[in-house]
Amino acid sequence: MFNLKRSVLAAGFMAVAALASASVSAQAAGGGGGVGGIDALTISPDATLVAKLAVSVTVTYTCRPVFDPSTNTFVVIMSSSAFVSVQERTGNDVANGSGIANGTAVCDEGLAPTPTVNSITVLVQPTTFPTSSGPFKNGTALASTSVIACPNSFFPLPCDFGSAGPTVISIKS
Repeated sequence: MFNLKRSVLAAGFMAVAALASASVSAQAAGGGGGVGGIDALTISPDATLVAKLAVSVTVTYTCRPVFDPSTNTFVVIMSSSAFVSVQERTGNDVANGSGIANGTAVCDEGLAPTPTVNSITVLVQPTTFPTSSGPFKNGTALASTSVIACPNSFFPLPCDFGSAGPTVISIKS
């Protein structure tokens, strides 16, 4: 006799087993649009507790210029955005949150003998929806980041991008 509940459970188990056997890879830095990438992407190991609630995390990176075919020049000054997520065990709970910051990047890797190291600081606030995760506290946590840098001058945008983490950070007041 056909048992719907057993069939659904068996199908779910097979799907989980298939996904668990698939290989997953992560990259520490990447490139975008075939033009280069965000390189030397680093999350500072020291983060600052802000207002006994959020965490200020600094990310540094270098990036490559993109070629503008309309002017036959390299674009070095780009708009950048950094996304940072943080997870910290606080007692029996886990505080988690994310934040985004925007800035300007000097992407001169490959053109300058010493590429410009760009820095962007992101305020990571605890998640509040659908449920509140609670505040961050002094201690250690895991942080991950994704950074993108795009020129403002032409379309389509051949953006540079990269990601790093998770890495252990120390949160202090």
